[in-house]
Amino acid sequence: MEVGTSPRDFVTQPDTVELAGVGVHRADRRAVAAILERFFVDGARHQIVTVNADFIRLARRDVEFRQVLNRADLAVADGMPLVWLSRLRGAPIPERVTGIDLIDDCCRIAAERGVGVFLLGAAPGVAEAAGRELARRHAGLQVTGTYAPPFGPPAAEEDARMVSAIRTAGRCLLFVAFGAPRQDLFIARHLGELDVVVAMGVGCAFDILSGAVRRAPRWMQRSGLEWVWRVAMEPGRLWRRYLIQDAPLLGGLALAAVREGFGRSSGRA
Repeated sequence: MEVGTSPRDFVTQPDTVELAGVGVHRADRRAVAAILERFFVDGARHQIVTVNADFIRLARRDVEFRQVLNRADLAVADGMPLVWLSRLRGAPIPERVTGIDLIDDCCRIAAERGVGVFLLGAAPGVAEAAGRELARRHAGLQVTGTYAPPFGPPAAEEDARMVSAIRTAGRCLLFVAFGAPRQDLFIARHLGELDVVVAMGVGCAFDILSGAVRRAPRWMQRSGLEWVWRVAMEPGRLWRRYLIQDAPLLGGLALAAVREGFGRSSGRA
């Protein structure tokens, strides 16, 4: 099985918009689902990244993480602020495609094609509960393994144990819930060692699937206010990220996009 090529090399891939040095594919959920179908039959390994404002903030100071995002076979906009920024840039992303939606689409295809799923990360017991929920949603889906690494900084020995556990599961779909950038870096560093069809970092998705964390109401998701719900649910962990770190970055990027738009308009005048 080969490692997937650059997303720009795929004929069926949508085009991208560059947001602060990170390329995000301009695709709606239907187009993404069609790309996933191809991934399951082309014989290569593929990495998917779910880009949000925090990814862009981290990528601005972490060169390796930025390279991983830009080399991924598919990079979707998992955040309404990115959709809004793309509109200001004049290259609109059709809609937000969330990590949870991608998980469901991947699992639907995996169940149809007899490919199992491995869930890596989260607190002990959470991945197992998330796996049961995915199996309930998608008839025939096989959860071929779960692994909850001990809390603490990454270590080479633990990485080796995780790789071994995934390899033991055989050909599979891999979801990694370490949070960014660790989850995406882990996938990129070890993709060539694994017999996976698709590997994707999923952040807190196992907590949501297991019921440990409640997701925002649908209307908040559609209106771009899910971040408000998340801060309300986990203020101690998330208030600084959203209000102190991400908000100023997004404001600056929006202002730069508006200025760039005025510049293009003046140049055509």
